[in-house]
Amino acid sequence: MAASAEQKPRKALVLYPESQRYVVDSLRSAFAQRLPDWTFISQEDDLDGDKPDLQFCDYDALNFDWTMDERTLLNSYVIRKGLIRKSNLAHTIALYLSKNPDSPLRRATPKTVHFSCSFADELDELLMDDLYEVEQSFAEAENGGQEKWWILKAALADKGNGIRLFSSREMLEDIFREFEPESDDEEDEEEEEEAQTEGMSRAAMFGADTRVDAMQLREWVIQEYISSPLLLDPAPNSNHRGTKFHLRVYVLAVGGLAVYVHHPFLALFASSPYSPPSLDDEAERTGEFDLSAHLTNTCLQTSVLGEEAPTVSVSTLQGMADKVILGGSHEGEKLGEERIAKIEEDVRETVAEVFKAAVGAGSSFQVLPNAFEIFGIDLLVDDRFQVSLLEVNACPDFSQTGPELQSIVDHLFACTLDIAVKPFFARRDLTEPSQDDLVDTFERLDVGGSRGLKEVLRMQVRKAF
Repeated sequence: MAASAEQKPRKALVLYPESQRYVVDSLRSAFAQRLPDWTFISQEDDLDGDKPDLQFCDYDALNFDWTMDERTLLNSYVIRKGLIRKSNLAHTIALYLSKNPDSPLRRATPKTVHFSCSFADELDELLMDDLYEVEQSFAEAENGGQEKWWILKAALADKGNGIRLFSSREMLEDIFREFEPESDDEEDEEEEEEAQTEGMSRAAMFGADTRVDAMQLREWVIQEYISSPLLLDPAPNSNHRGTKFHLRVYVLAVGGLAVYVHHPFLALFASSPYSPPSLDDEAERTGEFDLSAHLTNTCLQTSVLGEEAPTVSVSTLQGMADKVILGGSHEGEKLGEERIAKIEEDVRETVAEVFKAAVGAGSSFQVLPNAFEIFGIDLLVDDRFQVSLLEVNACPDFSQTGPELQSIVDHLFACTLDIAVKPFFARRDLTEPSQDDLVDTFERLDVGGSRGLKEVLRMQVRKAF
């Protein structure tokens, strides 16, 4: 790429907490490979009062005052709650589907409702209004119909905090009783403790580690639980029953706006074989409701279950073609390359649609020409190979990739520098990439192959001022 002879050395400020030191190390390697002429700075004091050309930092460490200078690039949009807050995402999708009823996002989104609630006694009114469909499922089950399970999520919580499963009004009420703040009155405390104990039995609590305060987290979503997930065995040559997993897909959004999906996709497995949720007599009696079969978040597997996640808990979708399906109508068949390709296609389509929805949702998602961001999008595949969007994560926990697959994160960061950083500063320097540079970039990104960033959406958003 032609460069200006007068161009000063570029500076990249990379700040992450010590717990994410692996991100800094991975980025340092990516810069050494892709932008060797840049100065890599991992402490703000080393700037010597200068403003960096690029901030590649944890969101809380970003200096947003510098974003007013369009010559400075940062690795996060300022406003993106329309995507990353669970309740806002539900509203974003509902609004989009009301205007685009034939969008593929309709079949890729489980039935979801969002609402506000702080106390269990608010639920009576909510079940007659915002949660009417949930109440109807309770009534149908009571009248001999099929029991339907739902999953509750706190809109602003992460790492599985506040997640609960329920199938009845009583279970939902017990959940919110558990989430209510503790009383100062001793007698009330005793009554509340009894209610919480029963609630733990009924509501299948994950444990104290995941309790949240409903007074502080008023916003919630309830989502229809997908009880027929695609089941595979995470371990080679074993006789396990099928195990549930979800896909973690890294997505790069650039400027205003291009969106890329990174391949391969991660597959995060639960720590024990799957069985549909149920409250049998033993669970009702003992309060022990094993949710390890439903937890596909590796953070939960270690912090909540109190044991190390199995080394096989993370794989890649693209590396599982030879795995045998262990449930549903396709039991005994291999997953196969063709099905994986179809899942990949559906994921790309779903990602494109959800970003279109966010752009159309108003001020809750605002793109910037001098920003980019890596999101971690979670999706579930059912036993009919239908892809369902679960949530969109900002500042994704790259440690979930695991040490054996660290090369995926390294490759993602390298691709990000090629797609989001290099072109931005090439334009600022009034230079254009040569044909040789473009060919080299595409070869390294493996565009069109099995590995790399694949563009799924490109549009010009007027808000990208």
